[in-house]
Amino acid sequence: MPLALGSDSGRRMGATARVLPLATAPERPMVRLTATLGQGDSFGRMLQRAGVGASDAARVSEMVAAQVPLSDIAPGTQFDITLGRRSAPGNPRPLDKLDFRARFDLDLAIERSGGALAAERRPIAVDTTPLRIRGRVGAGLYRAARAAGAPVEAIRQYLQAIDQHISLESDVGAGDEFDIIIDYKRSARGESELG
Repeated sequence: MPLALGSDSGRRMGATARVLPLATAPERPMVRLTATLGQGDSFGRMLQRAGVGASDAARVSEMVAAQVPLSDIAPGTQFDITLGRRSAPGNPRPLDKLDFRARFDLDLAIERSGGALAAERRPIAVDTTPLRIRGRVGAGLYRAARAAGAPVEAIRQYLQAIDQHISLESDVGAGDEFDIIIDYKRSARGESELG
């Protein structure tokens, strides 16, 4: 029968008499997912929403709080979660593994081994050498600093600081040079954080 008259395309076919419904659907032995800590959300609630049982969520919250204050974990932090096999249908899955970036200089991993959860700290090497940005003012100090790679907040602070001592409109010329030193952190993973 032609496709226009309702024939099967081969991609999706209707059920025939040979298709038998399953009594129960098989479960995956483990589930891997990523959860994100929202603004104003609590760590324990985020874990429970991801499917972690209440007892595991409470235990993990205690373990993480012993390493880093839970309030220091920034909103938007992503958590790689691995949930194991259920002990019985309807029960929550046990937490097998949790990995996340607790701070700029610290990764935390919680893993189940031998039936018990254990925390592992993974420090990340961070270089804190300040960043120096220099250039010529040209058409404008703000534009020249942005073109040289300075972040907006650092330029704002710089302009406020020098505006207390000189007039930005009459004392700064196109041939003048600027020199900004910014708090700068670089992690061994390649991320950077500007102050």
